[in-house]
Amino acid sequence: LYILRKFLYSFLVTLLVLASILFIGDFVEQFRKSAGKGISVNIIFQLTSLNFPNLLYFTLPLTVFASSIIAFILLIRGSEKIIINAVGISNLKIALPAVILFLSLGIVFITAINPLTAFFDERYSELEYKYIDRVDKFASITKNGLWLKQENQSKNLSSVLYAKEIKEQGTYLIDFMILEYDQNGLFQGRLDGTSANLKDGYWEMKNTQISPKFGEASFENEIIYQTNIKPEDITDSLSSPTSISIWRLVKFISFLEGLGYSAIDFKLHLYELIFLPFLMASLVLLASSITRGMKQNDKFTRCIIISLILIFIIYFFSNLLDALGSTSQLYPILSKCFLPLFVTCLSIIIYQSNRIK
Repeated sequence: LYILRKFLYSFLVTLLVLASILFIGDFVEQFRKSAGKGISVNIIFQLTSLNFPNLLYFTLPLTVFASSIIAFILLIRGSEKIIINAVGISNLKIALPAVILFLSLGIVFITAINPLTAFFDERYSELEYKYIDRVDKFASITKNGLWLKQENQSKNLSSVLYAKEIKEQGTYLIDFMILEYDQNGLFQGRLDGTSANLKDGYWEMKNTQISPKFGEASFENEIIYQTNIKPEDITDSLSSPTSISIWRLVKFISFLEGLGYSAIDFKLHLYELIFLPFLMASLVLLASSITRGMKQNDKFTRCIIISLILIFIIYFFSNLLDALGSTSQLYPILSKCFLPLFVTCLSIIIYQSNRIK
């Protein structure tokens, strides 16, 4: 319990310091992004506050590693670690309370705090679209299918497009319907078809029934329908993985795949959350292995330099795994479980090398 309190105190202090730096830094960044757009300080503060929990999540592993290093150094400085070792308690047993602590904190985060960070991230995206990007979202996915808002300049009409099923990242629609409106928002007609393929500036629609507001309905085997929609507009308008809580992710992934949409990014985020507690625990073991052979009067410069190098290596390896996972060269679950395994193996190697010395 004594060792656990030491690590918890170190974690809270490190988190507070890092949180202060992140909040101030992001506040300045939001100011920069909103420059010249007439946005009030109140809105900028809201943007910073809503983005803050997500920033803390991304830096959580770094906070755990840094606080563990600090906790071990403080135990060594106060001769506590040396005394504990002298009575026959190994370094692994010293690290065990910290491993249990961060495993527990990781589980609490993904089960209780993650839904809150997802809610804040969703609200942040809405404010960012409204005040900084100042564009409307073109697409929306519901349990019934895909909805798109678009413009047809040749007809001088706006329209809402609905499709029951989509493929190829939303560029191929199956069983679609288009409701057309004029500039005053008055209904002008409806189109129903079996399939539509998005090309450069137009939809290529097949087996389409055209039902104007006035006049008789007609049927066309193939028509060209102009649009201002681009493939990236559909992808960018969808919810980001961080705005969906872990309790909704599994269902949402199944729903996306049922619509024919790629859910790789959402799977990567899901497995990242699942393996987060294990990554945090493995970073404690890494911190323990780095500080294993240190004495009370040793200089800690070497320890800090090694820690920085290892953080860079882990960061590089993590990005590599993410790239392999996002391009389907590696299963998403493997790309996320390999990182805690890599850190644990790295800890064992460093521990054994210090033991030989």
